[in-house]
Formats: sequence, structure tokens, C-alpha cells
Amino acid sequence: MVREEWSRALLLHLLVPLGAAGVFLLLQWRAVLAPLESETPLVVLALIHYIGAAVFHLTHLYQREALLERLGLWVTAAGFGLNVAAWGARGLIVGYYPLSNLYDTALFFALATAAASLIATLSSRQPFIGALVMPVAVLLLVLGLLYGNEAQDLPPVLVSYWRPIHVTLAMAGYGVCAVSFVTALLYLLKDRVRLEVIALFVLVLPVLTYAVISGGSILTQGVFFVKLLMDGQRILLDPENQEFLRASVPQVGILFRGAFVGSVFALIIFALYLLTARPFLRAIGHWATRLVLFVQGAGAFWLLVQLRRPHDVVALLDPAQRSGIPEAWLQQFGGRLELRAQGSAIEIAAIFAAVALTGFLALFGWKWKRLLEALPSLEVLDRLTYRAVTLAFPLLTLMVITGAIWANESWGRYWGWDPKETWALITWLFYATFLHTRLTHGWKGRRSAVLAVLGFVAVMFTYLGVSFLLPGLHSYARGPLRSWPIG
Repeated sequence: MVREEWSRALLLHLLVPLGAAGVFLLLQWRAVLAPLESETPLVVLALIHYIGAAVFHLTHLYQREALLERLGLWVTAAGFGLNVAAWGARGLIVGYYPLSNLYDTALFFALATAAASLIATLSSRQPFIGALVMPVAVLLLVLGLLYGNEAQDLPPVLVSYWRPIHVTLAMAGYGVCAVSFVTALLYLLKDRVRLEVIALFVLVLPVLTYAVISGGSILTQGVFFVKLLMDGQRILLDPENQEFLRASVPQVGILFRGAFVGSVFALIIFALYLLTARPFLRAIGHWATRLVLFVQGAGAFWLLVQLRRPHDVVALLDPAQRSGIPEAWLQQFGGRLELRAQGSAIEIAAIFAAVALTGFLALFGWKWKRLLEALPSLEVLDRLTYRAVTLAFPLLTLMVITGAIWANESWGRYWGWDPKETWALITWLFYATFLHTRLTHGWKGRRSAVLAVLGFVAVMFTYLGVSFLLPGLHSYARGPLRSWPIG
């Protein structure tokens, strides 16, 4: 009976939205429905549903109402169907299998994460999973929307049937890894690892984000810069491809500087609390975290507002750069300069990730004991993490194998220690170590949970960090933004 109920639930929440998306795409392909000019409306609808699902799941942790659980699952399912439809429509519009750049992969990574959340929730009957998995899907769609959906011609290196196989396996595996990350993180919380200890690690991202993005200008000048675009291209200032024309976004840098100061203050307070165990320091730290969340949220909101407002972009140019730009060039091209999120998409996405992590601390610091009581036992969390890793690991293994075959076809060698290849191997090793230590040495519990958390950190660095921080043969994955030199 239980198996029949699970099969019925899986059919309703996963296969029905998938089938509905398939019918929609078939009708689009056969021109029965008017063709879409852009898949963006579908992506926005999917994002709205994912946000709603996250809210329902999070609320269910505190208010154990069956209606909230059902709403969370159904809204996730609807968002999943819209996500599939958006990704498929993207393929119909561009005319190839849409997994060639950051935008395409963000859409597929998000739908794989939502599918993994649904399967894990329905099979385990643990609705808490969606409370933290769906925010991951939200951030991925936000990343895609920020980066933009400009179509591009596929470079010769991507023209291979191994591309859809390799990248599909990678994104599917990453989606399952997101589930193992969430269950492992919740295991650590349930295992009485102090939230303040986790806060020391979590708050590092906001601190580094505001210290590094825009070349450190937030700290030194209180200004947030965005790289400018012209005809969808960044404007190159030096032959080494290191500096691009940029402009400040009004008032945003001051807010982010305040968020940086608040994050550092909260870090110090939590460290003092862990050293002295004085309750008033813990209370101050959590109140500081809530204040930082408010300031971060205000900064992120105002950033989006300013990016949508019309501006005299030339007047916002970085003064340090403007002095070296010929006036004739500004008179000819100044009116075509665009202040858009796509210019600094990764930096802006990092800001939203910082807001999400600070929100995690603020939420879990509120009614802490009630939250712990709502989570299942340590045994259940450990088992869920193990199941997710056992599903993710074969996908990651096939990802590495098919990537090597594709590399041999494209570059004439199976392995070249390119940064993307190296970090894909590092990610695989984290999950291999998880399974090896569990099966041969009996590791369970906290040590395995730490490995699963670190494994997902490696996943995200492999997915985003490598392409933007470590140049290599896989830099094409960044997408269509090119360089427009001055002169």
C-alpha cells in the first residue's frame, strides 16, 4: 500500500508536470501554438513558484499544518513544470540542445534540483527537505535571469553529441548533490553543532563578497561598480583583458558597505560568544545578523531598482577610468552604453547568495528549539544524506568519464588538468570519500555530514568559480558576453 501511494504521489507531482511541459513544447514545435519570442516569462513564473514553495516549506517547519505541506509540494511541482517548459522553449528558440552556457545550465540545474527535492520528499515523506532545497533552485534561476538569455552561435568545441550527454549528467548530479547538502547541514544542526559555529563559516561569504566585488571599491569608496555593456558586449580597456569600462550604481555601495561592517561585527560577536559562553553575546550576534539581513535586502532591492532606471551612464563612469577614455569615443558611443545586471552577473548573484545565507542564519536563529524539534531524528537525516550521495555519485562518475571522452574528441587528449577538469575530479573525490569511508570504515553521522557539505561547496565552485576565477579551456561556459575594445 505504501509503495502504491508513493507511486501515485510521484505520478501526480513529477510526471504530470513533466508531461504537461512536454505537450506544451510539442505544440510549440509543431506550430500549433504561437511561437514564443522568449522563454523569460516562463522562467519568471517558475521563479515565483519556487519562491512560493520555499515559503510554504519553511512555514511548515514552524506550523505543522498538512495544508502547508501539500501547498509546498504542489507549488514545487508547478514550478518544476514551468522550469522544464522554459528550458525546452529555450532549445526551440536557439535551435540546439540548450546546455552551452551559464544561462542554459542554470535553468537545467534549477529544474534538476526541484526534481530531486520532489523525489526525496515524496520517497522519504520528509517535507522539510524542500525548506532549504527550493531556495537553491531560486538562486539558480535568479543567476540565469541576471546573466541574460542572449543567444550565441556554438563554438566548434561544443559541436558534439557528447555535449548534451556530459552536461546533462553534470547538472542532474549537481541537483541531487543539493539535496545531500541540505540533509547533511540539517544533520549538523540537529546534532547540536552550535548555530554560532556555522555562522562563523556562513558569514564569511558576505564579508568576502563585499570586500572583493567591484575591485574592493565598496570598502575603499563606498561605491558599487557594474561593468558596462554596448550591444551586449563589455568594453575592454586594456589588451590583457583584465579591465573593463564600468559605472557606479547610485547609493548601493553605501548600503553594501554597511552590510560588510555588520557582517564583520556579527562574526566577532559570535566568536566572542563561543569563547566566553555569555548568553548576551549570543543575543547581540543574532540581532546583528537580522540587522545585516535588512541592510543587505535593502541594498539588493535598490540595486535592482537602479539597474532598471534610465541613467546618464557617462556621468556614472568610474572617474579613474574616464580620464583615460578619448572624448571623441564618448561622444560617439556614450549614448549606447548600458548599465545592466548582465555586465556583472556573477557579482550580483554573489550578493543574492550572501543575502540568502544571512537569511538562513536569521531564520534558524529565530525559535531555534522549535525548529530542532520539527526536524526528524539523526538516523533519518543520516540515511537521507547517504541515499542522495549514492544517487549523485554515479551521475558524477559518468560526468567525469563522458567529459574525458568529449575532451579527447575536441582537444585530442582525455585529460589535461584544465581547472574545470581538476575541480570536477576534486568534487568527485569528496563524494567518493564519503562512500568509501562509510562502506569500509563505518563512518556515519557528523563526519559524513561534513564531507557532504564540503562536497556541495566544491560543486558550486566547479560550476561557477572555475569559469570566472580560473581561466582555462572551459571559459566558453561563461556565455555570450564578449569584449568591445576602446580605440
